[in-house]
Amino acid sequence: MEIGKEYVYHTDIIGKTKVHSLDSNYKINIKTAVTFNGKDPDEDYHIFEITETDYNLEMYEDPLIVQITEMTNKICSLYSTLVVGVNRKGEIAKIYNGDEIREKWKGVKEWLTNAHPIEAYEIIRAKEYELTNEEMEIKSIRYIHFLYQFFYIFGKEPINEGSKSYQRREDMDRFGAGVVMPVNISVSEKVIEQNFSEWNVDGQLIRDDKMIRRLREFAKDNYMHPEYKVKGKYLYDERVLVKSDFTITEQLGEFFYYHCFMDTHLEI
Repeated sequence: MEIGKEYVYHTDIIGKTKVHSLDSNYKINIKTAVTFNGKDPDEDYHIFEITETDYNLEMYEDPLIVQITEMTNKICSLYSTLVVGVNRKGEIAKIYNGDEIREKWKGVKEWLTNAHPIEAYEIIRAKEYELTNEEMEIKSIRYIHFLYQFFYIFGKEPINEGSKSYQRREDMDRFGAGVVMPVNISVSEKVIEQNFSEWNVDGQLIRDDKMIRRLREFAKDNYMHPEYKVKGKYLYDERVLVKSDFTITEQLGEFFYYHCFMDTHLEI
C-alpha cells in the first residue's frame, strides 16, 4: 500500500447464530477507510489508521438481546478510528491513539449509565478494567469484523509461488466461553488474469484435549466434538487488497452454531 494514501472498503456481513432453540440472523454493512502510515521507527510494526465511516445493522432477528446489541455497538464506537501497529504475524501489537479512545469513553459511559443503568453496570466495570490493560484491549478489538478479515493473512505469505505456507494461529470461540481455539492455517497463491494475485486461506481446528474438555463443559455435552474452520480468498493488486470473501464456522454439538460470511471490496 502507498504510504499516506487512503483506501476505502465496503464490507457486507451475513451471519447466523444458534444457541439452543434460539436462531438469530443478521446483516451488517460497513464502510472503512484504511491508511498505511509506514513503519514504526522504534518497533517492527506496520502502522495503520483505520476509520469506520459508516455502520448499518441492516437486520438483526433477536428481540431478546436488543439491549445487548445496542450497548455493544455503542462500545464499538470507541474504535471508530484506530491507529494500530501490526507485527509480522498480522497481529495488532500496539494502539497509538489510546488517549483519544479513553476520552471517548467518558461520553459512552455516560450514555450507558443513562440508557441502561442496571444492565450496563457489569459491562461498564469490565470495560473500564480493559481500558487500563492494553493487552486485554488488543485481544478484544482484533475480533472487530473488518480488522479480523483484513489482517488474517498478513505476514503469512507462501515462500514460493504455487506453494503453501502453514502457520498455527489462536482464535477465540464465538459463544463467549473464553476458550482459545488453536487453528492450523494454510495459505496458497496463484496469479490470475490482469496479473492479480489470488491468495486462498484455509484454517482447520487443531484437536486439543484441554480445549475440547472446556468446550464440552460450556455446552453441557460430554460427547460432542467441536468444529471450527475458516476459509477465505483475497485478491491483491501488488500489495493492495482489491477484494476478499471470508467465512467462519463454529459448531458445538447440536445446540450451538455460528456462521459468518464477510465480503469486502475496494471502492474504485
